[in-house]
Amino acid sequence: MNRVGIILNPLCLKVWRWIIQFFSNNEEFKKGMNFPKRHDLACYDREFDFKGSGFCPQQWEISVRQNHCIIWSVVLSYLKSANSGITGQFENRLNRLTGVQVDSKLAKDAIENFNPFFNIHKCFYSDTLQEVCRIFRNRVKGNQRQREVSQALQTISSMLNIKILIVDLKDKKLSVIEPEDNSSLNLDRITLIFKEHATEINGKPTTLKRFNFGLDDDLCCQLRKKALEILLESPIIKIKADEEIIPMLDRGEKDINFVITLLKKEVDRESSVSSLYESWYVAGKLSDAGFETDPRALDPDGFSAFYYALQSSDDSLVYTLYRYAANSCYETESTFRDSNPSIISNLSKLKETLNGDCVRSRNFEQLGDKAEHARSTYRDLVTFNEYLTRVTCGMNDIRKRYEGRRFGDWLRIAWDFCCNPWLNFANYSKEAAKQKEIISLILNSYDAFFSVGPLDSQRELIANYTKHKTYYDNLDFAVALLFFDNIFQLKSILESPKSLYSKLESSFLLSVLTNKSFTSDEKNRKKLQDLGFELDSIDLSIIPLLERLYLRENVKDFCKNLRQMRLVQKDKKEKNNEFLSDFPELTDEFLISRLERYIETALDTTSNAMKQKFVIQRALQVIGESIKIEELPSHVRHLFRKCVTESTLEDLKVTRNTLSHLKSYEFPFKFETEKDDKLFASIQDEIRKVKKAFDKVFDIQRIRLMKFLISRGLESVQKFQQESGFDMNPLVPRMKTFVEKLQKSIAELECILDQKGRDESCVVTNINYFRRILMGYASERVKKEICVEIPKEVINRVNENNKLSQELETLSYLSILPNLYFNQKDDTTIDLDRFNSLFLKKKDLDYIKKEYRKCLKSEAEPSERSKIWSLLHRIQKSPNPLNTLDLIFEKKKVSDSQLKVLLEAIPFSDKSKSRLKPLIEISKGTCGNNLANLLNRIEHLHRISIDEQYDIRFLWERVKSSKAKQYLVYKIVQRYFREPSFQASMEILLFDCIEILRNYKPFKRFLLKDSYLFNGIDVRNVLAHGDPLLESIGDILDPKDLPSELVKKMLQLFDDRECIEALCDLWQKAKQSGETLNISSQWYKLRDQLGAG
Repeated sequence: MNRVGIILNPLCLKVWRWIIQFFSNNEEFKKGMNFPKRHDLACYDREFDFKGSGFCPQQWEISVRQNHCIIWSVVLSYLKSANSGITGQFENRLNRLTGVQVDSKLAKDAIENFNPFFNIHKCFYSDTLQEVCRIFRNRVKGNQRQREVSQALQTISSMLNIKILIVDLKDKKLSVIEPEDNSSLNLDRITLIFKEHATEINGKPTTLKRFNFGLDDDLCCQLRKKALEILLESPIIKIKADEEIIPMLDRGEKDINFVITLLKKEVDRESSVSSLYESWYVAGKLSDAGFETDPRALDPDGFSAFYYALQSSDDSLVYTLYRYAANSCYETESTFRDSNPSIISNLSKLKETLNGDCVRSRNFEQLGDKAEHARSTYRDLVTFNEYLTRVTCGMNDIRKRYEGRRFGDWLRIAWDFCCNPWLNFANYSKEAAKQKEIISLILNSYDAFFSVGPLDSQRELIANYTKHKTYYDNLDFAVALLFFDNIFQLKSILESPKSLYSKLESSFLLSVLTNKSFTSDEKNRKKLQDLGFELDSIDLSIIPLLERLYLRENVKDFCKNLRQMRLVQKDKKEKNNEFLSDFPELTDEFLISRLERYIETALDTTSNAMKQKFVIQRALQVIGESIKIEELPSHVRHLFRKCVTESTLEDLKVTRNTLSHLKSYEFPFKFETEKDDKLFASIQDEIRKVKKAFDKVFDIQRIRLMKFLISRGLESVQKFQQESGFDMNPLVPRMKTFVEKLQKSIAELECILDQKGRDESCVVTNINYFRRILMGYASERVKKEICVEIPKEVINRVNENNKLSQELETLSYLSILPNLYFNQKDDTTIDLDRFNSLFLKKKDLDYIKKEYRKCLKSEAEPSERSKIWSLLHRIQKSPNPLNTLDLIFEKKKVSDSQLKVLLEAIPFSDKSKSRLKPLIEISKGTCGNNLANLLNRIEHLHRISIDEQYDIRFLWERVKSSKAKQYLVYKIVQRYFREPSFQASMEILLFDCIEILRNYKPFKRFLLKDSYLFNGIDVRNVLAHGDPLLESIGDILDPKDLPSELVKKMLQLFDDRECIEALCDLWQKAKQSGETLNISSQWYKLRDQLGAG
């Protein structure tokens, strides 16, 4: 893994070697650890007297680390089982372990915070518990005569005066170890569980022996309740848990299937189950705590959660359960989009589970009037599972044949190939051949599963589509995800007519987009209704069906041509990521949806917190990108440019460029400006004006897209009518009328836009002011406060010099007229003392006076007369403190001599000096502190992404296992999906980091990826917005997609923060010593006159 710390300075290598070694050791000790597991010890030894011995037969096995497993098991079980109701019991037990060497309060807090049903690893990172174990281990070694395990256990029993129940899981035996001096009548008791598990050490199979410990069922019941309270995030689930789960625990019920319990309650079961699986980590943690959430698990009646979900009228409920189970219950990053053998195994088990429910319920006959609907939904789900099984198995087989490379490897290779023309083309031919097979597999399988059951005629299409719509929605969107995952890599190296790619890509998007527009996007329908269009007035649900049929034709056509495509090495300058050129309406829809989303986010964020500033900056970037026509001309972009004046357009474009390409010395100005609430409130008002100016364009595009979709639908409906003989006459005339109405409305709106002209009132003074501050320009207020300190005599002297220059200029013109000037010299002569007002050294003044005297000679030659021109030029170029000040204000370059005259002529106050100093440094082109800039952005990123939400902060502070780390990424990605203000804030901050690290290749390529208009997040936002089903499916993004990469890059920066801080300190020290900047010593002396501040 590339680390920013290493990139920034090789000195960090030692630090990172230690970190890598530390985490390697951590992973090693966690091997063999499992989450709590319940045991009925009575089944191991029917004759064992549990009551007489004082041991509980119902216990939970708690895993510990392999290293020193006996010590950890004894310490944790001995302290955790202490009765808090008995005063001093915990302290007495701690003293027996450590001999009064550990603070009892710290130890008690650490034990109370240890809940194995919530975080089984936490205790091993407690300094206090580590110290307890270290002391106890040393005491045991001191008292132990032999190194055998049995002797060690006997020593521990005698030292602590306790009974130890040994549970041998291998031989299914129970035995008790008692103290050698067994005189006490009331001994404490602990349970140790001995087990063996197979593993590998240095590649060789071996068997590890280990001890875990047991806790009584009653104690574990309380711990599970506490874990439940922490884990349940959704209010809906929490209410259900309080009503159903907690009473089951209180009644002593042992095996609780969380999801089935929720499904059996018909009231709110859809919302409560959906909320549960909205956070797969919570579902997994509940399972770890003994509350079953795997939908495949069976209840006492032998049914899985799918059986109960099939009884719901909401067909999407079973697909919610299916996604969780099919994707390994999210125990790894692998999903059906990047499958591995575990995914294939899950799909196979799902088939068995579903078939088992069907057989056990006698084909769902027990459900009465719900049986037919359950059977239909069941068959659809089984068919969907068969499709994914075929694709995932096929992808795995293909990858095995091509040396086992996985999707992530190919993504990196394809991306490198597009960015690096020097890489060997031969290395990619094998990968491209593999990718070609995968695309063919995805599309051919889609064709095979395109419809549910045979369709004897096209007349049956509509009824079939309506009945199985949930299946079709899930299938189409899953295939679209798989397709867009792989098509970019294929295009990068496979020769094909451009239209072939474009047609299929467009067809996929049109199929999903029409389904969204005409069935589920209530928000868009409401906006169209406000414009006078009632979509409900005609039934347009047939359009998504016809687009599916058109998609199938394109899939077949593409697959037929795919076999003849050959591999080529494309020119590095050739752009492979452009598509939808056949349908500019769709390209414009992506562009305008993106713009509208960011503008609305900027206007909806009302708090004066830092997040508002970040959101506004990101909106300014997107606005500037959306009005550019140089590289991506489009109808919508030209319409935007009709709405505002040229000066406003220029201000918006330049502001975007400035925000996207800040120089190192400009970042501190940005940081300071971000504290100005009033300025950003003003900028927000100006964005509101920009939106108002653009409103007509938004309306035009909304109607334009609808006209485009319905016009295509009209052609398809007419074609369908001819081929099927199905009477579509009631629909066709209405569609024609509707299209005409839409076209008329577009023409009217564009006419209004032209007549209205550019909105002169839409000025962006504050946005322009913000840009000038970013670029280092002095504000008008600062300039005014500095200029107040200019002495009056300096102003008079400058005015006198200006007057002198004007008079010399007049004389210079007279000098070209023979005899006229010099014959009248007595009337026009300038007093030599007036030259003393110039800001020049004495020797330069003497020279000017001397030259002027020569020009005054009555018999002067024409060549001497012309010297007055050069004299005038020299005077005009002489230093002028007021001009120098203006140059500094405008970030223009100033010479050392100009700067010296300025500082000698005007006695600036310390406050003005502190303000001038950075401005002068900018004019000298001084580099800024990029490390300090980076740390500033990291600090804000950490605050908004980690500190804002308790659950994420809790995870960040305590995350140890790889599963929890994976969930941390997932959790932040979900915020990125669902909180537009968080998405915008995170983007602007990370893009600042990328700009700071622009010479670091992985970040540079990452920025290129984000500039791709049709990256996964934009596709998801446009296609899925407003449709809960598509939103939930779209959340299963590929780990290499933009949001996941954003979050991982951010967490990488967090990990490197300490290293960057150390490097920043080194840079500051080097800068203070003057070793890092190559600037003249004279300039340093002049800068020092401004003072240290």
